[in-house]
This record gives sequence, structure tokens and C-alpha cells, in this order.
Amino acid sequence: MDSNHPASPADRPAQRSGAGEGSGRAAWLIAGDFLVTVNPIDGSEIVPCPPGRRPIAPRRASAARDGAAQPGDAVPGPPLLEREEERAKLRGLLASGRSVRLDAPSGAGRSALLAAVADDCAGLAPDGVIRLSGHRRTPRDLLHELYASVHQVTNYRPGPTELSAALRGIGAVVVLDDIEFGGAALDEMLTATPECAYLLASRPEAAAPGERAGLEEITLGGLSADACLELLRLAVARALTAAEQEWAVDLWRAGGGLPTHFIQAGAVLRYRSLTTAGPLPSVGGLPATLVASISESARELTRFAVVLGGELPEPAALPALTGDPDAVAAHTELIDCGLLSSVGQRRRLAPDVLAALSEADRSVAEQSRIAALTRHFSWWLKESEVDAHEAVAQADVLIAALRTAQQAGLAAETTELVRLTAPLMAAGLRWGAWERVLRTGQEAARLAGAVAQEAYFHHELGVLAICEGQLARARAELEASIALRGVLSDAGGAVAGRRALTLVDDLTRPPAPPVEHTPPVGSPPALVQAPPPEVNAPETPPAGSTELTLVIRGGSPEESGATLRRMLARGNRRNTVATGAGALVAAVLGTVVALTLTSGEPEGDAENVTRKDPAATAEDEPPAVEESTAEESPSEEPEDEEESESPSPSEEPSPTEPATPTDPPTTPDPTTPGPTPTETPSPGDGSGGGSGGGDTDPPTEDPTDEPTDPPTEDPDPPTEEPTDPPTEDPDPPSSGGGDSGGPGSTPSAPQDTPPISTPPAETG
Repeated sequence: MDSNHPASPADRPAQRSGAGEGSGRAAWLIAGDFLVTVNPIDGSEIVPCPPGRRPIAPRRASAARDGAAQPGDAVPGPPLLEREEERAKLRGLLASGRSVRLDAPSGAGRSALLAAVADDCAGLAPDGVIRLSGHRRTPRDLLHELYASVHQVTNYRPGPTELSAALRGIGAVVVLDDIEFGGAALDEMLTATPECAYLLASRPEAAAPGERAGLEEITLGGLSADACLELLRLAVARALTAAEQEWAVDLWRAGGGLPTHFIQAGAVLRYRSLTTAGPLPSVGGLPATLVASISESARELTRFAVVLGGELPEPAALPALTGDPDAVAAHTELIDCGLLSSVGQRRRLAPDVLAALSEADRSVAEQSRIAALTRHFSWWLKESEVDAHEAVAQADVLIAALRTAQQAGLAAETTELVRLTAPLMAAGLRWGAWERVLRTGQEAARLAGAVAQEAYFHHELGVLAICEGQLARARAELEASIALRGVLSDAGGAVAGRRALTLVDDLTRPPAPPVEHTPPVGSPPALVQAPPPEVNAPETPPAGSTELTLVIRGGSPEESGATLRRMLARGNRRNTVATGAGALVAAVLGTVVALTLTSGEPEGDAENVTRKDPAATAEDEPPAVEESTAEESPSEEPEDEEESESPSPSEEPSPTEPATPTDPPTTPDPTTPGPTPTETPSPGDGSGGGSGGGDTDPPTEDPTDEPTDPPTEDPDPPTEEPTDPPTEDPDPPSSGGGDSGGPGSTPSAPQDTPPISTPPAETG
């Protein structure tokens, strides 16, 4: 699909304009994010717009609507007199990008001046000049009409976001006449279109603009006496008599020099010349005098206009409405007399004329005219195959006919006409009129007791509320429609209502909560789920802990957990290196001690055997050396808390457990004379026996093997290997003490203090 064009027609259902209950014709349109199918029987259906159906970027119109031809322009109006100064000033302000509000009373020639200025401003802005009418329009209606004037769209009404973005890109001179609102509503409209320069003309009853509008104010007054006399001479196309000039001056003083009064005065002089002479009317009597002077066809049109509140259908529809083939000529006659004023692309009774004719006695046939209006428009919409665009052009007349019929008590006729009008207003994208028509039909159906019609109007109001984002109101309207159709057992209508109500539920459902983070497989929950600590928060170590507490700041929980695992792994490596270093030092010390004890002593030397001297007495014997066993020697607290138990003496020593020496044995007094040995050590009493280990933790079980036989030779002090082997294999000890431990001895860790050995006997 081209991004600059709507979806292909082949991808869309066939568009059928108009809808009536009898014909069952339907239409579709795209409204923002929704696809709406206007169903005049069961009620409109609304669903989210499918992908590819919504226009991505509607094609911009090739040319602006500069000076678009209007039906009323076919009849030339009076010339502009003494307006050159205001006309030049307005063009200068608009050319500089300023917005202007023209303050002028009714009949001052405001619409004619706006048309002349619009012609002068052609080519000033990129999007040219756009002429709009504010009659019976809301600010939202005007913004959508401004969008449609610049963009080429078909069956598409942009949503609020797209509309706002598109309006900010429109650069045009907007001529807006008959605006009926002011204050904050006007300020919002001007703010939504910052690149547009406005020329506004408000109705007298409209509110003043707010302070934020920033509009230049220009007041348009009446004409001078000379200009009024010239306008009167042009209207009658001849020179004025003295009496007529005197009468014109009186009109100028009483009416303030409004051009409309002198156009009507010229029509009075024209009709007066065709009839018998009579008194000249005052300013207030001009409309009544003219109505009495015009043709019967034109007079009948004024009666219909009064019934419709001043509105008149377009000239082409007048013959069918009045039954008079000369109705089009009568319409032109009313324009020449100054009894009709311009409202957008139509004409309606001038405000002073409507007020004057409404105060007069109404015809007794007024009720019949109201019924004729209702029948005519019902036939026109139902039988003449009117499309949505034609119906929208007559929206103000249709609304006026509905209001008049309702006030006249024709509830059933009003309900039927609303059923025919509402789908056309929806399909024609005139949604302000669509809402007013539905409200009128709902009240009429309630008064007439038409439950099915009332349910239909509730349903349509609910669909309209969904499109406008008013979901609470939409829910109330749809629930009322479903309840009424449930009473009538209307299955088709109830299904349509429930579908729309389901969409409201989907739109009002709160968003789903964010998905909780799932920790990776195998990650400790505490490291992943715990939130990161606050910045500059006090660091509180765990109770009873003496180790360093690692605090990782910032980052996500996953990053914090990964950093902590790396630091813990780094600490384990440091503990392993320290343990290996300690084991290596203990092994070296044990090797040095063993080499010291056995150095220079050949295996089996008789002098190394301690013999008891029979000549020695008990006093000459050295004191006995007390050996500390594994059970009696106290051991220190283990340095590493991770080691829960130590291997038994019969098992291979753990390569990761450091050896801790026990208390040193008691040494003999060096002052004791006679170092004569008295007894031979037994295998279980040697300092290097298997029971005197230096493990970090005492063994949980007794040694499995005890030496049962004494050694065949007097052993030298045994050479013991460390409980924890070093990271590198130490040099093996000398072969002299290899079997001194006995067959059942178990090696133990070396002692920090070397064991006491009996000095060898002196030789010689």
C-alpha cells in the first residue's frame, strides 16, 4: 500500500452512501483506531481497525480551496462602499501572520467584506485561503472541516493524535464567519493551528475571545450618509427625489448607516413604483412592508423559513417542498430584497427579518406546513436515493425540521425522520449534527413509547461516545440499549450492543503489570532477587561475622550477583594459595628436622643404640621425658571455618589441610650430669610415633592399628611426612631412618619444635 494514499479500494468493502431503515443500506468509515460500519437496522458496529485498512498518510490536496464557488455567489451582491481602508488593513495583518477578529453588527456587510478580503489574500499562504462557516458548528466540527479542506480523504475521520499533528502542519488563511463560540473554546482552536492566520467574524451573541487568543480587534461600523444615498440610488437604478433623499437620511440616523437597511429600502421603492403610492416605512417596518409587497411564491418561502427557524433548503429542493415550480425564482427575489443573508454555502432569513415575521400573526396553516416538511424530508431521504454528501449539505435544515416537528408534538414522525437522518450524518462525517439528531430522536421515541427506536438511539450514542473517547458515557448508553432490547427479545440488536460493550471493557481494562524478573537457572536467589543497596547507605555486617562484607553498589541485580560471585571465587583462590604455602613451610621444616637427626649416622650403627649402664644409679639417670599424645595435646582453633573434620590417622592426609604443631615435649635439664642412656625407646613412645600428630582438628577415631611387635632394631627417630603434602614434592629424606617408625606406625604432621633425641654415646 502506498504510504501517501489510503488503502486500495479492492481491500475495502463497497461504499454505499446513505442509509434508511427500509432500504437497509449500510456504509463504513474509519474513525481513528476504529472501523465503524453504519448499520441503520440493528445499529452501527465498531471494531478495532485491522492492519492495512487505515490510511497511513492521506494524500494532500493539490490546490487550496481559494475562493470556492458558493451557490449564493451566482446572485451578485451590492458593491462595497467606504470599506477600502478596512480591507487593506485586514489584508496587511493577515499577510504578517496575525489573526483578526472583525466585530460588526448584523447587516453591516460583514460577509461581503470577508469575501473581498479572501480574494485579496489568495496566494499568501502555502495552503491558500480556506472559507468555513461557524453556523451550528462546534470547535471540533470546525477542526475536522479544516482538515478535510486540505487533505483528500474518503470515509476517514482522523483520531485526536493524528488530527493534532496534521493541523500543526496546515498553513493557510482561514476565513471563518458566523462563529458561535468564544472564550476558552476559541483559544483551543487557535492553539491547535499555530501556522494559520484567522479572519473571524462572530455572531452578536457569541462570547468574547479569551486573553490567550491574541487577536487583533477591528470594529466595522455603518456607512456615511453619502455612501448610504449612493447605495440607495444603485438599488433603484435612478436618481432619488427630494422626498426619497429625506427619507434615506432619516433611515441613516435611525439605523446607524447599516447597508442592509438601504438594500431593503431600495426594494421598497421598486415595489412602490409598481403599486399605488403609500407612506414610506421606518427602519423597523421595512421587513413587513417587503413581505407584503413580494410575490406569493416568495411569501410562501418566508413562511416555511419562519417555521424552520430562519433556515431554507437549497434552491433545487424548493419546488418539491412547496409544490411551486417558480420557487427558485422566488428564492432569487428574496435575495434581491435583502431578506436573506449568506450562511456558508446557503441562504437564510436575515436576523431582523426573522424577528419581525415571528412577532406577526402566524398563519393557521402552520401546523400543516410542519407536517408537510416532515413528510417531504422523509420521502427525500428514503425514496430519492440521497447520498451522505447531499444530506450533510442540508444538515442545518434537517435539524431545524426535526426540532420543529418535535415541538409540534409529532413524536412518531420525528422518530421516523431521525432514523433516516442519523445514519447519513454519521456516514457524512458531520458528527456534531449526528449527535444532535440522535438526542432529538431519543427524546421523541421516549415520548412516543417506541422502545425499539429508543434502544437504537441509545446504541448509536454509545458508538459515537466510543469514537470520541468518552468511555464512561459509552458504557451507560450501551447498557441502556442492551436492557431495552432484552425486553423486546431483539437478539440481533442485543448482540451488536454486547460487542460494542466488550470493546469498551477492553479499552477500560487497566494495563497488565510488568512481568517479574526470572533469575537465571542455578543463580542464588539472594543474589538475584535482592534489590541493590542504596547509595551511601551504612554498611552493616552480619551479626557475629568477623569476615569482610562485600558491598556491591549500583547496577542491576544480575550484575551485582555476577560481581559478587567473581569476588568470592577470587577469595577462595587466595585461601587455597595461603593453605598451600603453609603446608610447604611445614614440610620443609619436617624435612630439615629429619635430616638433622639422621645426618652422619649409618644405618645399623651400634653406637646409636642406647644401652643401660649397670654401674649407674637411679640418681644419675636423667628424668623421663613425657610424651604428649594426640589426645592430651591441646590443639588450636582451626583457621579455616570451612574444614569440618580432619582425616583419621589411617587415611591419606588431605592436601588442603595445614598442619598445626602441638605443644613441644619437655626437654631434659642440661645441667644433669651423666647423659648416659638408660633405656631403649619403644615404638609407641617415640617422638615421631603415629599418635603425636599435628592435625588442625583432633581425630574423631582412634588409630586402627597399634604396633604389636617391638622393632627388631633400635630405631632412630622417625622421619615423618607432613599431614598436608606441599604443592611441590619436597626432597625425600635420607634412607637412614626409613624403617624407624615400625610397621604399625602412622605418619603425623611435623612439630614446630624438634623432638628431643638422646645424644649418642661417646666413642673412644
